[in-house]
Amino acid sequence: MLWWEVTSERMPEAIKQADGVCLLPIGCIERHGPHLPLGTDQIVVDAVARRAAEQEPAVVFPSYYFGQIAEARHYPGTVSLPHDLLLRLLRAVMDEIGRNGFSKILIVNGHGGNNGLLGYLLASLLQEPQNYLTYLIMPWSQLDEEDRNKLAAMSKTQGGHAGEAETSCILYLRPELVHLEDIKDPDAGRRLGRQEGLGGLGNPFGWYANYPTHYSGDARPACAELGEFMIGAQVRRLVKAIRAVKADTATPEMQREFNERAARAGLP
Repeated sequence: MLWWEVTSERMPEAIKQADGVCLLPIGCIERHGPHLPLGTDQIVVDAVARRAAEQEPAVVFPSYYFGQIAEARHYPGTVSLPHDLLLRLLRAVMDEIGRNGFSKILIVNGHGGNNGLLGYLLASLLQEPQNYLTYLIMPWSQLDEEDRNKLAAMSKTQGGHAGEAETSCILYLRPELVHLEDIKDPDAGRRLGRQEGLGGLGNPFGWYANYPTHYSGDARPACAELGEFMIGAQVRRLVKAIRAVKADTATPEMQREFNERAARAGLP
């Protein structure tokens, strides 16, 4: 069920059918090499969320494309909002989902650059009580072992941003948006390693140092068949996650216990 396709009168019944679970698919708008659309992450995560909700009932929140992408803010088309605003906005949206009657929110992350932002968001939720529980999954990087092994056997290259796997997904979902002919340099996605002297130390330029053109890997072997498998594998993983969230009784009890202890300590 898609949130914006449900009437106001029928939303309570939709929540009941979904066992109180809302999927919040979050991606971003960023450069994906010279050949993929800016909305690649959002196209993929939306498709995965919608297909999973058809197999295991859940209400899917509208596309949420305000993600963390400061490292590509200088590229045309990228939408990069201030990080404090990203956190406040996402938290406000989640509070609205809870106010509407959902008891469990499953954030479905489709963009690796959101990992730090979402990790901090989860930690910040302990600062005050909510009337909902929040869970997080990134299906792309949490595939079941059998699917991971099959993916490795099907792939001709390793990983990458806008590489073989991502390009294959868009070739499957929206082939008219892929422009492989715009990859002029076959080595454009190679890792530059411009900070090797730091010995693995972290700093804000880690990604930019290696992939300044926001293209990693090699997209040329991409094919729709691989993309179809990748989407299906993510859907299978997300369906399992939705079922686990619905069956989860331990976390609600921990939330109650934690909030009671915080209240006894005089905390909000």
